[in-house]
Amino acid sequence: MGLSLGTWRFFLAFLVAISHLWAGMIHGPAAYAVWAFFVLSGYLMTLVLTTKYGTEAKGLREYAFNRLLRIYPLYGVAFVLGLITLGVLQSDGFDLSKLNPEFRFPVDAIDWAANLSMAAFLPYKGLPVPVASALFSEVAAYMLMPLFARSKSAAILAAVITFAANWQLGFSMASFVQRYTGFATILFPFAVGSLCCHYNKELRSIVAPALSFLVWCVFGTYWLFDQYWPWTYGLPMSVLLSAWVTISLAGVKGKQIDGWAGDLSYPIYLFHTTVAAWFVPWFGFGRSLTFFAVAFASTLLVSWALIILVDRPVQRLKLTGRLAPATAKSAVSAAA
Repeated sequence: MGLSLGTWRFFLAFLVAISHLWAGMIHGPAAYAVWAFFVLSGYLMTLVLTTKYGTEAKGLREYAFNRLLRIYPLYGVAFVLGLITLGVLQSDGFDLSKLNPEFRFPVDAIDWAANLSMAAFLPYKGLPVPVASALFSEVAAYMLMPLFARSKSAAILAAVITFAANWQLGFSMASFVQRYTGFATILFPFAVGSLCCHYNKELRSIVAPALSFLVWCVFGTYWLFDQYWPWTYGLPMSVLLSAWVTISLAGVKGKQIDGWAGDLSYPIYLFHTTVAAWFVPWFGFGRSLTFFAVAFASTLLVSWALIILVDRPVQRLKLTGRLAPATAKSAVSAAA
């Protein structure tokens, strides 16, 4: 397995999982990873819109339909499994909010509507898929991506305005949660990713797959020297490094195993907490390294099975869109 967009996505999902499931994991990389996913989404959605679907009505319908097929079926499975997990384990006396504070039953009609519709603008009190809040924001961002793809100026304006929104809140510990989860602020990495696609040719001179990945990883360890860094200036700076990695890996043709790694990233993200919850009766809520190892290995098996049984059959229903240029085929196939 080499460095490619597929392995990059797998690595990001791994960072989120280990940060949630191992108490000894350093802070920062999981937050950087989530925003790195946003940068990558901004890049890939701009790419497929400009090379496969277009921004006319027919193309946008195909884009929306295929995004729905990519996101919702596995999310639906995760939602049902989350409800079952909550029902069984909480009846046995295990408060799963100790594993993730948002891992709770929806409590009212609006809460259920937010979970079922994946609507970023509806309030929620509980998430049967406890990592879904970032996913809701990504779905909302997909609605704006045609605008970013159609116009470089729109993407530039979005990057400026959303960075200003982050700046206005201030890069302090107190503002981190609002910056990290607020829709106006998280559009910044999407806009940066879109611009990376628009200016891909101009940015080819800085392509460095191994170096960009190494620098990103080293940057993630800076928490060891400054525990406040990830929650202050670390997050916005990580966006630039994530953009560098994305640009560097976008032209790398991965092998079949790299494609599998990329496919596994989404179910790993969705299911790692839910799968891990079933091991709480044996390991408790201490989140030991052994707990993580067992839970992550089990998550890989569940994810592999779901790709075979759910995702692959569903993806056969996708609309084909326009034929992408040969130079963009590998990246388009990963995104579409």
